[in-house]
Amino acid sequence: MKPERWSKLLLAAALTACEPAIIDHSPTSNLLDAETASLETGLGAWSAWYSVTVSRAPTAAREGEASLRVEVAEPYGWGVHLDNWPGFAASPGAHRASFWARGTPGRSLVAEMRVSWRDSGGRELQAETLSSPVLSGEWVRTARELTAPAGTERVSVEVTGAEGVPGDVIELDVLVIQALGAP
Repeated sequence: MKPERWSKLLLAAALTACEPAIIDHSPTSNLLDAETASLETGLGAWSAWYSVTVSRAPTAAREGEASLRVEVAEPYGWGVHLDNWPGFAASPGAHRASFWARGTPGRSLVAEMRVSWRDSGGRELQAETLSSPVLSGEWVRTARELTAPAGTERVSVEVTGAEGVPGDVIELDVLVIQALGAP
């Protein structure tokens, strides 16, 4: 028998003799895709919803190299949302949602992340909101544990604020929706 044949035979024997792998930690992956969560290469699925312009800010990141710059264009509230109807794949159970934000200093800007759990047809089953403290020029993390109800197959996200005047800026980074238990 040829030597390379023995190597393949030994590898096959070794692999079949192994016990099944056991993963002893919960998943840590973000349900949002990497580009949408981190904004490293573009805006991901983020889109201006109302009263804002959005852009990728390559010099203003909390982590990595870029953040989502939300510039208020009109008074009386603002919003950005994910333009990927009906959202990212999700499943029922415990999750943690979090985001980092900062805003124009001296203003009463608050960022609210609304997480919508949806069924396979896109119907909203439940929505939950995380509210940041009043934003300043320093990054602040907002996090909350959420429970996706039975029937959840998709998740969508929007970030809004009730305050703001033209020229105010809100920066968002490291937006995460993470399953806490095993699938």
